[in-house]
Amino acid sequence: METTIGRLLFLTHRTVHDELDRRLGERGASLWNWVLLKEAANAEGASQRELAQHMRIEPPTLTRHLDKLAQDGLVERRPDPDDRRVVRVVVTPAGYERLRELHEVVHELDDELRGILTKRDVEVLNRALPRINAYFEHTKEVSDARR
Repeated sequence: METTIGRLLFLTHRTVHDELDRRLGERGASLWNWVLLKEAANAEGASQRELAQHMRIEPPTLTRHLDKLAQDGLVERRPDPDDRRVVRVVVTPAGYERLRELHEVVHELDDELRGILTKRDVEVLNRALPRINAYFEHTKEVSDARR
């Protein structure tokens, strides 16, 4: 029986996820540390709720990861000046430096992945994977709107 595309995507995701987490672990970090730092840096002062929604995780899960990053001095939580109920997440200079270090690990793995694929394979993946993602994002939005 032929393996489905969904199963292949899942297995590949899991393998790459685990390998990246292992390599980041060698630097005293985790995949979640890198993702959260990256998203917080890109969002520039987003609220905790906005970050959780963007990362597709529950707010309590985000809080747990933010606690660790804040304890390490990599992010700060700041009250929103216009709404005291909202807490903004700001990456510190140490957080940006740590993010740079973690990006090196991520790019090393990316280079390795590109090395086992042909240029054509990379081009096909760069076209196909975003298309698959967009299809299911749209499907989810339509489904959510009907609720």
